[in-house]
Amino acid sequence: MSQENIAAGSIEGVVTSFVQSKGYGFINGDDGERYFVHVNEVQGDQRLVTGQRVTFEPTPSPKGSKAKRVVPDLGPIPIYVEPDSFIWSKGGPPRGMEAVLITGTGWGKANDPNEARQILINEARKFGANAVLNVTMDKWTEGQLLSNYCSTMHRYSGEFAVVKVVSTSSDPEVIAQAEQEMQALTDWWNNRHVRPENPWVQSAGETHPIEPAKVKLLLGSIFSRAWTFLKFLGLSVLNLGRQAFKNRR
Repeated sequence: MSQENIAAGSIEGVVTSFVQSKGYGFINGDDGERYFVHVNEVQGDQRLVTGQRVTFEPTPSPKGSKAKRVVPDLGPIPIYVEPDSFIWSKGGPPRGMEAVLITGTGWGKANDPNEARQILINEARKFGANAVLNVTMDKWTEGQLLSNYCSTMHRYSGEFAVVKVVSTSSDPEVIAQAEQEMQALTDWWNNRHVRPENPWVQSAGETHPIEPAKVKLLLGSIFSRAWTFLKFLGLSVLNLGRQAFKNRR
């Protein structure tokens, strides 16, 4: 807060209302009194807003207490705040939020759509993101090897982003904390370890409807059937040879 034009005996307070079109409003002083304030008493070219802290000279009048020589605080300033939960959006950031950084892209595939979604979220977190934006979903039917069974596969794709809630604050500690968090994010991004492959196109992985144990079972079944077929084929050839030998005699 500027210390210029603040006279001795001044007190602080909070603007509880101010009508810009009429040029007046009220201040709740820290002394517990309510003060009328007119725009002509506001120092400088600043405008008063509700919730703003001010310093002023308390002055009695026949119609009640008035605020003279009002010096406004800087007032609430915009800050970025971490959202309460992971953001999943088919478009851009939700209303009241902003994407401050895009860290990559990826996809997650599984026959269970919830599992495919979780795969993509887990991969986004590996990229330092707290959101997946512009999400799209592809769905198709996929058959299993050597089986008539088909399953529906789901694949989610999207952008990995760091999303912040756009807020305001007049609290110096809250403002400083928000600035530190943004600086830490900037430092992390500038000093991140860049992978050898293209970091902007990453597959988030996939799950398969056939488990490894089932694969072994299928291979064993195939081997058994093949062995049975070869034995049958060998016996058939042997019988044909014997029959041909008898006919020659």
